Amino acid sequence: MRPGLRDRRSRDGREAALELPTLLVWLLLPAVYLFCAFAFITDVTTDNTLAYGIAYVPAICTAVVYRHASMVWWLAAGAILLVAIGYFFPAVNSAYVVSIGNRLLSVAAILVTAALVRYSRHIQEQLARQTARAEAAEQVKTEIFANLSQEIRTPLHSIIGFAELMVANCRPDQKVPLAQMQVGGKRLLATIDNLIDITTLEARPLEAVPVELGPMLRELIAAAEGWAVEREVALSLQEPVSITVRTDPWAIRRILENLVSNAVKFTQGGGTVVLRLRQEGPRAVIEVDDSGVGLSLRLQRVLQAPDAAPGAGTGVTLCHQLAAAIGAQLTFESSPGCGTVVRLSLPL
Repeated sequence: MRPGLRDRRSRDGREAALELPTLLVWLLLPAVYLFCAFAFITDVTTDNTLAYGIAYVPAICTAVVYRHASMVWWLAAGAILLVAIGYFFPAVNSAYVVSIGNRLLSVAAILVTAALVRYSRHIQEQLARQTARAEAAEQVKTEIFANLSQEIRTPLHSIIGFAELMVANCRPDQKVPLAQMQVGGKRLLATIDNLIDITTLEARPLEAVPVELGPMLRELIAAAEGWAVEREVALSLQEPVSITVRTDPWAIRRILENLVSNAVKFTQGGGTVVLRLRQEGPRAVIEVDDSGVGLSLRLQRVLQAPDAAPGAGTGVTLCHQLAAAIGAQLTFESSPGCGTVVRLSLPL
């Protein structure tokens, strides 16, 4: 899957973090084997009862860097062979019991280490297989959901269009239910679009390019003007400065579309929705200020959560995910009956 800006940065960070340990491991391998060789040479040239086999344990641990899992047993077999050779050279020690006991302890340590390394390798292989299955299932789910959403969206467009045609030539008593059908269809369509974006967000590449916020806000105002007029909501823009930020234009547009849509939806007739653009230090701030019904404290806590807890809605969930992906901050300020101010803060 192609990651977004945040995923790409985190992936690059993980790759950089992994490169150094991997390099150190491959640099340490010769040192480990040289240490084992030194221990073996000392063992076969010195007549004592020391358990030199313990020095071969690090060599067993190096099996984790090899592709084949059976390598651990080959290394263990080689280490046991070295222990056995060391018993006979340069001569068989006269302290038979101590010498053989130490050798057996060395062999036991080698076998236990090999078993633990093999078990660790087995767990890693299981986790890798489970991760691969989970990723495959996630990919299938995304594809199925995208296809299903497309199948739903096509007839929904037809229903909305047919309702618009009927409104132009209907009896007065039919206008209200037809208008409700249009509004419901558009809400359902917006929900489907948000769900599609949420499920395919990780697969969508996000690129940071210069974006002029003023023209984008004016385009959003023009696009939402029709719906605002239908709901008798005054939609306006306060743009005292011209600000350009480096961000993904699709992501910022989808965030603002959802914020403006929610503001108009929850504002009663005769109310206002004002978009403001300003610069605060190294960040650009966009405010969506409405005179709607406001939010309860419980709902504010739900909406403020970066993981968008259940109850936040697909639009807010998508906004939080997109804001995190482009390095933006999304905050809500409201009180019941006094409207809501949503602030989107973007790095310049």
